Amino acid sequence: MIHCNNEQKPRVLSLLSAATEIVCRLGCSHLLVARSHGCDDPPLVTTLPVATAPRVDPNAPSSELDAQVRVQAATGGPIYQIDNALVVAADPTVIITQEQCRICAVTPDDLNRACEDLPPTAKLVTIMPVSLEDVLGDVTTIADSLGVPDRGTRLVAHIRKQLSDLRATSLGVLGGSRPTVAHVEWLAPLMGSGYWIAECVEAAGGKLVHGYAGGHSQTLEKIELLSIADHVIIAPCGFSIERTHHELKKINILGTKEWKDLPAVKNGRVYIADGNRYFNRSSVASILGTAEMVAEMITSDELKGMYGHHGSCWVKLDELSTFCERQGAESVKKDVTLAQGVELLDRARTPGVETENHSPPSDNSITIQHVSNQISALQRGDYHAAFALNSPANKKRLVSAEKFEAIVSGWTSFKMLTLPTTCCEYHADVLGVTTVANVKVNTREEGSHEALSFVFDLTRSGDSERWETDGVRIEC
Repeated sequence: MIHCNNEQKPRVLSLLSAATEIVCRLGCSHLLVARSHGCDDPPLVTTLPVATAPRVDPNAPSSELDAQVRVQAATGGPIYQIDNALVVAADPTVIITQEQCRICAVTPDDLNRACEDLPPTAKLVTIMPVSLEDVLGDVTTIADSLGVPDRGTRLVAHIRKQLSDLRATSLGVLGGSRPTVAHVEWLAPLMGSGYWIAECVEAAGGKLVHGYAGGHSQTLEKIELLSIADHVIIAPCGFSIERTHHELKKINILGTKEWKDLPAVKNGRVYIADGNRYFNRSSVASILGTAEMVAEMITSDELKGMYGHHGSCWVKLDELSTFCERQGAESVKKDVTLAQGVELLDRARTPGVETENHSPPSDNSITIQHVSNQISALQRGDYHAAFALNSPANKKRLVSAEKFEAIVSGWTSFKMLTLPTTCCEYHADVLGVTTVANVKVNTREEGSHEALSFVFDLTRSGDSERWETDGVRIEC
């Protein structure tokens, strides 16, 4: 029974791909008025207006993407940019976001900071999935917020039964054995997993290693740690099978002796799976599909293809090249619009570039002068002066000048900004409004050919002429 009439039906903004899938599984896709850039399933939702854009390039290599995200998280505030005007125009009455991982999607803090003009009547639904029960609880929470609680109860019962039947089938095939399974969630650095994935593996009759139910992803210091796994599943977060193939070739992990010596490799028990729609996505479709895929993988071909996933959502390692070279293979690059400023800075060099070693730029650009002043403070070791040039929001994130110093000096890349011998080349980019700007800084230490580029995101209040640094990120 639907508890909302036509005049009062919710207008839903979903800022999490898993939540969008849940809304659709509840039969409420018609209530969606906007989505995040990551919401791509079912395909119908891609016709909705996009309310967010990433501030880091999702098409960057694994190691660089990891570095960008870590630095942005530590010093640059939100990972995503929210289109305030679009959100206000969409006039949502229900906004769904998450608090489990600020890297994965927009958080309530991001939303509050960006969308001050939202009506106070808009209901914020925040989910925080870390376990299988949390995911199922999210279904109930979202169903209640949409006025369809009975549908939520029905869907949860359906998923529970499917998982129970899968467990019985898989254990029947496996007998008394419980194969060990490692899920590789990231390639550079190498990472295991946990969260709900451990329970999906358990439902398939296996036992996850290098991760546990409700636990955070673990960094694996060396490949040899995967030797305890009977089966290895490579499904990096946000990566399609084709993207994973591309990354594996770039980092050449498969050609190393350490990799070739793994028992799972020698026994042909390595699999590549869709890590974008499955494994790492906390939707009901993902958890069921993930568990079914694991069952297809670990049952010695007895269940391979049983649930229709082999050959489309996962392949064996020796099938990977053929799968990715087929006609109609998915592009390795995501078709996504980057946050304002990030995209602009990818174009050709801006006329009027300024270069300096220790002296300020020669033109009258206020934005460049601001960034130059902040870098000069870092280079002379005056972290209190450099900290004072940050925006109030950034100061709150960084806590104090001492914490700021620890972050800057603790990151090898950011340390480049503190060296007196670093040469800086500046590119200013005002973003069509009077309160937001970017300055790209190409850095190179004297006598070295190695260069590193940073982007300073600047803001100023409408009644102030003073620019402030709202975040700094590394550009690939």
